[in-house]
Amino acid sequence: MTFSLQPGRTCLVAASLAAVCGVARAAPLQVSSGGLNSLGPSLSADGSRLAFYSASNIGGTNPDNNFEVFVYERASGQTRQITDMPGGIQAGGNQEPSLSGDGSRLAFQRFQVSGNTALFQTQSYDLNTNTLTTLTPLGGVFEQSVISRDGKRIAVSTDNLGVRFYDVASQSFSAVVAPSVFSMSMSGDGKRLAYETMGGVKLFDVDTGITTAVAPLNGAFNQRPMLSADGSRLTFVSTFNPLGQNADGNRELFSFDTLTQSFEQLTHTAGGQMDLGGVSGDGSRIAFSSSADLIGENADGNVEVFVYDLLAGDFQQVTHALNGFSVDATISADGLTVAYVASHERGAMQVFIAALEPRQPDGRLPEPASLALVMAALGLLPAVRRARSN
Repeated sequence: MTFSLQPGRTCLVAASLAAVCGVARAAPLQVSSGGLNSLGPSLSADGSRLAFYSASNIGGTNPDNNFEVFVYERASGQTRQITDMPGGIQAGGNQEPSLSGDGSRLAFQRFQVSGNTALFQTQSYDLNTNTLTTLTPLGGVFEQSVISRDGKRIAVSTDNLGVRFYDVASQSFSAVVAPSVFSMSMSGDGKRLAYETMGGVKLFDVDTGITTAVAPLNGAFNQRPMLSADGSRLTFVSTFNPLGQNADGNRELFSFDTLTQSFEQLTHTAGGQMDLGGVSGDGSRIAFSSSADLIGENADGNVEVFVYDLLAGDFQQVTHALNGFSVDATISADGLTVAYVASHERGAMQVFIAALEPRQPDGRLPEPASLALVMAALGLLPAVRRARSN
């Protein structure tokens, strides 16, 4: 694409484009601070809101250093503390927030320490009304939860009881739909649940009641299945070899099409660490951490955050740490924001957020709103669009 500019406008356009592009390529932003760990990032669908938990005294609201749930508002840059459990870190706290796609509701685990044991219960918080609801009684040795995109359904896994669905409107639980699980994720409409057990990776359909075995154990290691919001793709890490491409049994990244029930092996590494973080709403962008040198930018073998674009078929390395590691990555449903946890110089783990550039499947120059406004102000937008169409 070529087009002509009046000489007097060339520098102004170049400066404007540089400013716009600089925003897209901005360095990751550190959201949490303090000398204690911050963990468990969870993003809203558009990446505008980020939930996490931390033992640091962020904003001066957590002086007793309990693990508490915080929410970061990207537009304002403000962070607010959602929970507040007294007594200090030895008494208990709150952890593992799961944020609904619309950013309106949280599900998380509250725990209290009794002797040498932590007892858990699941709670929900409405960010619009600032209302806290307790879902389960205190007493579970292990609990976890995930929330649907609209915040109306919460899947809760409790010890050996198993997974039940909590309906926010009726404030009631369903019957058990899956055994006790190691990890799980839910589609945006809450109608599909992917989970990991001793028996491998499985997919439960709420409407039909059918459970599908996706990756049988068979001696293989399977980890953290992540379901896209539309339920079309299930991504997970495994050592199994469904396509004959993983004969050495490395931990590799796999994508499973839930409609065609077909696999695709996305990575082909030779050892090292591989951990899945999250997938975009349509399952086409996948955030994960790896110590592999996937695109020639990780020769030192640090554990870094990567994003794989299923449609483009390429990798992007998001982090480039000289010392430390970057893990627990998650990605917004629109595929444009990544949040993760990093420890630099082996210090406390902190939460970061990074912007990704929009996908350009035809290779054309992106035209975000900010760029369009710059061009329009200069009277050049029509010329650019005409040039694109030629």
